[in-house]
Amino acid sequence: MDRNLSIINNFQKKDYNSYPFPYFTIDKPYDDKIYSQLEKDYNLFVSYFQKKEDFKKSNIRLQISSVEFFESNLFKNSIWYDFISYHSSKEFFLKIVDIFYDDIQKIYPSVMNLINENKNKQNFIGLRNKEKNDNFFFVSDCQPGINTPVTDRSTVRDSHIDNPVELIAGLFYLRFPNDNSIGGDLEIMENIKKKEIKFHNKAEVYNKNDLSVFKKIKYKKNNVIFFLNTINSIHRISPRENGLIPRNLTNIIFETYYIKEKLFKINYKKNFFKTLKNKFRFWLLFETQKFYPLASFFFSIIKYFIIFSHHRLEF
Repeated sequence: MDRNLSIINNFQKKDYNSYPFPYFTIDKPYDDKIYSQLEKDYNLFVSYFQKKEDFKKSNIRLQISSVEFFESNLFKNSIWYDFISYHSSKEFFLKIVDIFYDDIQKIYPSVMNLINENKNKQNFIGLRNKEKNDNFFFVSDCQPGINTPVTDRSTVRDSHIDNPVELIAGLFYLRFPNDNSIGGDLEIMENIKKKEIKFHNKAEVYNKNDLSVFKKIKYKKNNVIFFLNTINSIHRISPRENGLIPRNLTNIIFETYYIKEKLFKINYKKNFFKTLKNKFRFWLLFETQKFYPLASFFFSIIKYFIIFSHHRLEF
């Protein structure tokens, strides 16, 4: 594990903000020498994704998890092996927690207690794995990925919040020099009207007109943002066009499945017709069960007469 590869080595307090949600950015977290190696070896991932059928689809996210990464022999001699080893480690998690400490203590005091009380336990943190997530207090994932080339102007995702099991997320951008696309920036959103935000679908904001762009994090080489995931951590990716080159990004996340009620509750907008449909379905099920004995007896009588009539005809 190479600590010199830590993406937060150049963090300064001036990079940190608590509004509209806790986040920080670092422009050029790596010197030219290290970044050049990271960029060069990122072609391994692009080649890996180009072999997938979904690469032909326009502007979708493709990524490889830490578990998949370590199971493959394709990347073992790459600088990314050390990068992912370190950024999914307990050491890095605790360092990133230190940066967000005050805001975690303020927003999630129970999470801070969970960290302080269990950080020396063997099952404190592990790699995110659907079948083993419940075995750890926290899980990590470092996922090199791309957004596929764009055929029509589109956004990967509009204003949304992340999964409420996620505590901290980071995005490291590695834009290739020959990428002449427009857009693809991460935009931090602010609730300017201070109205209650409603969500729909996959935690996308329903009342988007109540939001405004607070800050734009440019999609450019050697640029990173980390944020604390809260109910207010609304962000989006600006529409992208003329994107013949993949949009390169590595996602670093830390989650907890130990807290069963999750970190926050998403306020989904109620769909009138869906609610009505579910109520009708429940009523139909109830009525069917209520009259099932009578209906069963009635159909038994009919069945008896059919069989009796059949035998009489044969006779």
